[in-house]
Amino acid sequence: MGDVIYYISIVIVMLGIPALIAATIVFLAKPHIVNKKLKSPLSRKRILAIGIASIVITLFGFGSVMAATEPASVRASIAASALATQKAQDALKAQQAQTAKQAAIDAAKPVTKTVTEAQPIPFPSTTQNDSTLPSGQTKVSVAGVNGVNTITYLETFVNGTQTNKVQTSSQITTQPVTQVTLVGTYVAPAPTTTSPTDCPNGTYVNSAGNTVCSPYAASTTPAGATAQCVDGTYSFSQSRSGTCSHHGGVATWL
Repeated sequence: MGDVIYYISIVIVMLGIPALIAATIVFLAKPHIVNKKLKSPLSRKRILAIGIASIVITLFGFGSVMAATEPASVRASIAASALATQKAQDALKAQQAQTAKQAAIDAAKPVTKTVTEAQPIPFPSTTQNDSTLPSGQTKVSVAGVNGVNTITYLETFVNGTQTNKVQTSSQITTQPVTQVTLVGTYVAPAPTTTSPTDCPNGTYVNSAGNTVCSPYAASTTPAGATAQCVDGTYSFSQSRSGTCSHHGGVATWL
């Protein structure tokens, strides 16, 4: 009999509560439905209070009946469900604890990684004499280029913090290029002046300050002659002005 009362109470609660809520809403919206059968009309506020009270009484009243007449099988089912839920929660907590413990163990393990660094190697310089450049001048014929030294390290980390760093190798991966600078050594020779030695009529110093032969007669044109005068002599003048002026003037320019 207790089981029957229990299940009837469940049906009443499941159907009665929604029905009471619906009726309360309808009567609040249309209070005249209730008031036309009553001598003293009810206000919406009172209708709401009666509706809430009916819902509470039904819920707690039949809830108490359900609690008092609850079958043993239902209690066992609820207890089993609660136990299963508790076990699931305990298992989840144990798994979370194990995961956290393993994470702490993994974080404490040393982690190594290889890192490479490129360091520049300054290029050397040298100079070379160059006879084609004027003395005192310089010129870079080969531009210097820095080399590269690649260094490899083995780094150790614990909990994300570096605890050790060891160099494992060092290798020149790019050779430096020597810079070559040319230094000029060329010196222009000083101009030289030579006095003629084969001058039968002697020499004279012209307006430019050079010593030249005085005009003289010869069977062939002598070296250095610049003109042949009218009287047949050869002039060695280095300017046309005044050439052969005492020998009848210029007959032919050479």
